[in-house]
Amino acid sequence: MSIVWLASYPKSGNTWLRTVLTNYLPEAGGPASINALIGWSTASFRYTFDEFLGLPSSDMTPEEILRCRPLLHEALAEAMPPPAFVKVHEACVRAPGGAALFPKSATAGVVYLVRNPLDVAVSYAHHDQRTIDRIVTHMNDPAANLVGKCPRGITNWLPAPMLTWSGHASSWLDQGELPVHVTRYEDMLANPRAAFGAIVRFAGLDWDAARLGEAIGHAAFPRLRAQEEEFGFHEKQPTAPSFFRAGVAGSWRTALRPRQVRALVDAHGPVMERFGYLREAETFLAGEGAAGA
Repeated sequence: MSIVWLASYPKSGNTWLRTVLTNYLPEAGGPASINALIGWSTASFRYTFDEFLGLPSSDMTPEEILRCRPLLHEALAEAMPPPAFVKVHEACVRAPGGAALFPKSATAGVVYLVRNPLDVAVSYAHHDQRTIDRIVTHMNDPAANLVGKCPRGITNWLPAPMLTWSGHASSWLDQGELPVHVTRYEDMLANPRAAFGAIVRFAGLDWDAARLGEAIGHAAFPRLRAQEEEFGFHEKQPTAPSFFRAGVAGSWRTALRPRQVRALVDAHGPVMERFGYLREAETFLAGEGAAGA
């Protein structure tokens, strides 16, 4: 069996997609629990690495762990029953030694979700409880890693190379080896049936239009927020007030300062233009927003 990687930069709709896919599966039998979604980051768990490879990751350097990650992904592909979905936030880079971090032999396909980086910055800051300035710096850092240093010891997560926001997108879309289906977060909002339907077909799942409609309904943001309020959500950061915050596009217009918009545009303009995000940002900077720089 091979894996369909659900790849995205953080806060780009990955959890929403996993909720729809979980509810779409025939065995869902009603609204699925947000704490039992398919595809949680199995490949990034330290205990998964230790169990599947029989290696003590706590005694290894980040470079040594990264060198072994392709082997882990191949082992996961063999062990996971279908349908095999795995969420990943890592960039599609080469491991030390030159092997692809996500081997072709372990891959059925890649669903890559992309979201306007201006909205990503706002949502990411809420999720991590960091300032927007710090998140913008992180999104513009080629050496960014999803798992930072832990002053009290080793985290439960493996090091995860991120690159910049645009470097992350380009690493998946321009790698030339793995089949990739690209979906914009904004299109998921505007026409969820079309966007999620295309993903279902790409992933090779049996097509059922009625079941997809039910799955999208079960994954509506008010329902997800209600579940989180009642049961909690294990993927929420401990310091964040909530995980499911708004689920909208365009909140950056009131949340970001012009200098923050400019910093992201300067760093990611070509990729923003590739996905239709640049013109709105430049219009904002040229208008009354620039007065508050």
